[in-house]
Amino acid sequence: MFSRLKKLLMWLALVPAFVGWAGEPEQLSLEASIALALENNPDYRIAQKEVQKASALIGEAYANILPQLDAFANFQHAWEIQENTIPNFIKTMLGPQASPDMPDFVKISFGLENTFTYGAQVTQPLFLGWAGIAGIQTAQAAKRATEQNLERVRQDLIYQTANAFYSCLLTQELVKVQEQSLDQARANLEVVRKKYNVGMASGFDKMRAEVEYANLQPEMISARNAYQVALTGLRTLLGLEKDQTIEVMGAFVFSEDEFSQWTLSDLQNLAASNRPELQALQQQKVISEKGITIARSNFLPKLIFQTDYSFLASRNDLDIAQGDFSKGFTSAVSLQIPLFNGFRSSRQYQKARLDYKIALDSEKQIRDGIAAQVEIAYNKLQESREKYISAKETVDLASEALRLANLMYDEGANTQLDVINSQFALTRARLNYISSLYEYQVSRYELRKAAGMLKAVF
Repeated sequence: MFSRLKKLLMWLALVPAFVGWAGEPEQLSLEASIALALENNPDYRIAQKEVQKASALIGEAYANILPQLDAFANFQHAWEIQENTIPNFIKTMLGPQASPDMPDFVKISFGLENTFTYGAQVTQPLFLGWAGIAGIQTAQAAKRATEQNLERVRQDLIYQTANAFYSCLLTQELVKVQEQSLDQARANLEVVRKKYNVGMASGFDKMRAEVEYANLQPEMISARNAYQVALTGLRTLLGLEKDQTIEVMGAFVFSEDEFSQWTLSDLQNLAASNRPELQALQQQKVISEKGITIARSNFLPKLIFQTDYSFLASRNDLDIAQGDFSKGFTSAVSLQIPLFNGFRSSRQYQKARLDYKIALDSEKQIRDGIAAQVEIAYNKLQESREKYISAKETVDLASEALRLANLMYDEGANTQLDVINSQFALTRARLNYISSLYEYQVSRYELRKAAGMLKAVF
């Protein structure tokens, strides 16, 4: 009994550890975040299924030119057999010897009550006006277009995930900056209070320090809330459960980007060769061109080969045996020549030509838009790089200025206002520094997406 109680107490002692372990936030790096996004994002999964569907459509297009084999069976029962009126050949044969009462026409019925037919039929298109081959080429181009669309969705998702991840890092760093500012304000308030207690600081200085400390507390609350909002956005993008707690693992590190050394024209040429949208548009042009071929085939003759192998049996009762069947084996080649279908073919041909012209016009529009995107992203990268260099130097200067302001205040060489201004300048410099790092990292991903080169984390 004592041993069981001891084991139970041991398990109860482990419960808090298990509960704490289960409640631990999931730590996510940028690589892990992108892997989760690619696994769970609905748009990306839909794009994957579109590629699979396009592959099935290729097989469907091949079916239009391959032979078709059909088996058939048919049972027919005549509830009343129709009679046909035909000349009385017997009267004609007898001539003058025929009886005057013999009629000139007689009624006769053909067929039996029950007819059963079964067999197989093979149909092979021989010539479809080039529509069969064009259909296969259209399906193949459509698959290549969906593959490029999948790549576009993939690169967009990588960029969105990187942006959301760096937003979490940004707000995380902003919380640290606000904490540092609050600590500095608290330390400054303690110094002022000590000086006030010994008569070395005025009540106004004490009040100013208290106001500054109080003003920073709401900013700290806002910074923490912004961090939680950023985490919520990342969790939603990754398709995680709403009650799943996460924590981002990473840091802003500046490193020179190779694309910043490229010229704008080189990057625009790179985008013209690699952007999935342009690659998909090239396939759309192929589809439109083959659409013209398919529409033109409506004016051309069609040649089809067909052969039938069947068995037929007829009886007035249902006692049909194998010996009642007779075999039939026929082959035929049919030529179908379209003459008039209400101008439908001409309208379809006109529409196909317009679709091709629209694809050509869209190409210029998309190329110009991509060139503009590359230019904007390139300028953002250059701008964020320069802002980082400037902000880094400003943080060092503001830190030194605050140190001197505190030192001079201790010696009575300046006022509390000078200290507070220096604290505010340092906080702003730190915020600018973190923001410049965030803008730099995001602009690196944006430029690669604009150039069609955002393949993975870098």
